[in-house]
Amino acid sequence: MDHRSEHEKGDAPLARALAEQKGRVSFHMPGHRPGSSFLEPPFDRLFELDTTELPRTGDLAAPSGHVEEAYQLAADYFGAGRTWFITSGTTASIHIMIAATLREGDFIIIPRAVHIAAVHALALMGVNPIFVLPEKRKSFPDGQPDVASYVRTIQKNPNAKACFVTRPDYFGRTIDLSMIVKEAEKHDMLVLVDEAHGAHLAAAPDLLPQTGLFEGADIVCQSAHKTLPALTPASLLHLSQASVEKGAVDPLRVARKVKVFQTSSPSFLIGASIDRARQYLHQHGREAIERLIQKNDELTKNLPPYYQRIMPEGSDRTRLVLDYSKTGHDRRSFIRHLDLLGIDPELVDLSRAVFIMGLEQSDEDYERLLEALITLKPISDKAKLESHQNALERLTRERDQLLSESFHFHVPLREAMFGQKPDESVAVAPIAPYPPGLPIIWPGEKITRRHQNYLAVLSAGEVVTRGAELVFV
Repeated sequence: MDHRSEHEKGDAPLARALAEQKGRVSFHMPGHRPGSSFLEPPFDRLFELDTTELPRTGDLAAPSGHVEEAYQLAADYFGAGRTWFITSGTTASIHIMIAATLREGDFIIIPRAVHIAAVHALALMGVNPIFVLPEKRKSFPDGQPDVASYVRTIQKNPNAKACFVTRPDYFGRTIDLSMIVKEAEKHDMLVLVDEAHGAHLAAAPDLLPQTGLFEGADIVCQSAHKTLPALTPASLLHLSQASVEKGAVDPLRVARKVKVFQTSSPSFLIGASIDRARQYLHQHGREAIERLIQKNDELTKNLPPYYQRIMPEGSDRTRLVLDYSKTGHDRRSFIRHLDLLGIDPELVDLSRAVFIMGLEQSDEDYERLLEALITLKPISDKAKLESHQNALERLTRERDQLLSESFHFHVPLREAMFGQKPDESVAVAPIAPYPPGLPIIWPGEKITRRHQNYLAVLSAGEVVTRGAELVFV
């Protein structure tokens, strides 16, 4: 039970400690000597806060004093037993999460469509994936499995050590984690959650999907910089209190892996921004989320009918996802129109645009976005529009099938990435459109003509694909 006063909860001790460094003389790293090398805006204030491990600042990798206090305030707020600030991004958090719970040769239940950071982590640790697959002749939307498929896979593979879930996904969709946790517990299987897009969920649990920790996950990682006012690449790594108490997760092993996968010079500036973001959520989070939900609804109501908001039941209502396919415009045309009006969406794929709203997004920003969307006039040629939509439907089916299909590793995952170069037709790295970074091909799999054809369409639409150089050689 948290016995802190409201005053203590409203403090940001790590950020305060850095602010108190002002006026001191620096004879230590970093080399810019707290900003004296960057006296002109915009760097004049920023660099004052960038410092190193000192008795007055503490150590992010060995928390004590105000660092430990900041970590505990975050754990209390997000509902964790232990929390770490990871300043190397959620990529590092995912690596730590997997390395701290699995060992070489272990098996993990995981969707094919996960962030490439998870693929890299399995290869580094020598962990074997068991893909969650759909029923025959079906596929998952964007490769994201449903609860029943997770449960069925757990039941068929009771010896797996962990189950990996991404929620929310890039489009704000979630699944009911509680049923997955319940089934995993029957087999002493850990549930690891990539909640990179859900750091804000704890601020309004009655308005937004529940957090992974609330639904019983053992370890959860979140990207603070994605949805909170924190610097890139701020990340939070949470250990469940129940999992720590019953010995399912060892905090000391996690601490050791933090030192392996996080830089030995973690950024205090990024760490303090996480501390400040948690403070902001505590003081203003619910109010900000209520406003975003209202503003998103208002904007949606004012859109022309050729836009469709995508928001399945259980989605994050602060995220705005629009299907623009009925405009008849292709991706390049849509992006160019927004760019000319000064609008930068998070993601535009062949048919959808994702807008991540900041907690302090201004009314003026919403007005400019609405104007930009309204002023894009749809294609009037009905035959051309129908042909465009039919092509997109075929590509959507192909994408979902590629992200959901069964697998055959011609070369083991780890060997493909780090061993001798295999046959040219075998991938040696994940091949993934980015963002969202979900691999169409895993390392060790054959690159087929089908893959090449699909990725060629993405290339024609100027979709960046990491690993594409392996396909088009």
